[in-house]
Amino acid sequence: MALIYSGLIGWLSLAKIFIPVDFEVKGSDKVGHLLAYLVFTIVWFSFFFYSKKQQKKFSVSWIWAAGLSFVFGVLMEILQAVLTSYRSPEWNDILANTSGIVFAVFILKLFKNKLIS
Repeated sequence: MALIYSGLIGWLSLAKIFIPVDFEVKGSDKVGHLLAYLVFTIVWFSFFFYSKKQQKKFSVSWIWAAGLSFVFGVLMEILQAVLTSYRSPEWNDILANTSGIVFAVFILKLFKNKLIS
């Protein structure tokens, strides 16, 4: 699941996506980044925390998930600059990704007792 979601985010980050309707809400792409990386972090947390092969403690799991999410997000921005001519890297995207990661960690910590019981 985590690898499939990572592949989806990678594809969405690098693909040339055609949207037939010219309708844009200011900042909506940043909300998309925030939500995508919130889910990304929780999915990878689940992998690290619940996988029998990778079972780790709660704090180690969210730290690994958050770190992986951040590095992946920065890598996607770099690859947009290097591999595409139709996408451009933005610091605000990295900020939105990081906000999603922070929210995910907050949610995980909020539900820690339910997750570890």
